[in-house]
Amino acid sequence: MEDKVFFSHLGFSLYISQPFQKNQDIVLEYKEAGFSFAFTSLNITEEGGKQHQLQDMVRLCQKEGIALFVDINAESFGCLGIDGLKELGCRAVRVDDGLSEEDIVQLSQVFLVVCNASTLTVDALKRLQKKGLNPNKVMACHNYYPKTYTGLSMERLCRINEELHRYAIPVIAFVPGDEYRMPLFEGLPTVEEHRAFTPLQASVDCLVRGGCDYVCVGDTRLSFESLIEMSYLSKRIIPLKANVPDACKGLVFENRIDKSDYVIRAAHSRSQLAGLGLKGHCVKRYRGDIVLANAHFLRYENELEICLVDLPKDSRQEVIGSVEASSRLLLDAIEAPFSFVFL
Repeated sequence: MEDKVFFSHLGFSLYISQPFQKNQDIVLEYKEAGFSFAFTSLNITEEGGKQHQLQDMVRLCQKEGIALFVDINAESFGCLGIDGLKELGCRAVRVDDGLSEEDIVQLSQVFLVVCNASTLTVDALKRLQKKGLNPNKVMACHNYYPKTYTGLSMERLCRINEELHRYAIPVIAFVPGDEYRMPLFEGLPTVEEHRAFTPLQASVDCLVRGGCDYVCVGDTRLSFESLIEMSYLSKRIIPLKANVPDACKGLVFENRIDKSDYVIRAAHSRSQLAGLGLKGHCVKRYRGDIVLANAHFLRYENELEICLVDLPKDSRQEVIGSVEASSRLLLDAIEAPFSFVFL
């Protein structure tokens, strides 16, 4: 994926059935939070009869520097054709049901083509390449699943992504938002277990454990709190809600490259926290506890750790706070290239 098209790994969804003013507000909210691309569809039943509004949405995204990719199928492609899509100002198209391999190859000569990651097979990909698919203008995007228990498992997502990455194809997955979309209002994730996750939790899980290159919020909107959290993620920083001294909040920490399975070890914290006089208690440590080495640990004084497992009491280590339960799911994902910050 060209960085100049999607300059961050976060995207959001726009629906042309919504009033233009609402979509304008959504674009500005997400842009402010560091999102770089948007998804919309000409295929959804609820969007019927609204295609004439798509051009306004494209112009809005172009004005705000948001790359828009449009979901098309055989019916919408038959109505618009390549010339119609060009006139609309589309830069990327996600090809769905009914388009022939010849159509897809032809589209790749003009647009960034986003294939359906969940249904694209290796054999089909090889055939497309033989027919002239432009390899520099292709990526893949999973479906989202409004109906409960129809989403992918994380294991299946990983297998699909690994296969696509063998062909250097970047992958997008969908995550749920906070304002659920009609008609079922049960979230729009790719991975079924993410239906119960916050947008941040699902996004980090897709990017780290799932091996996705990009995530896109399938539902309409995020809460103000989620937008703040995702704004950190757009900078590759994982925000953690924590009960911790104010002096530690807002500082960006990095886990060591040679990461431990027992603790997150903040690489430069000795210099970051030197002279702040932070004190805690020498007690048994539990997963999520935030720990600082005291002077008895000699040159490791002021080194900050977050416990990944329960650990015994150590007179050289003082517990100065703890990560809130809602953020502990994120701890295992903190590794390069992601850093972390306490909120």
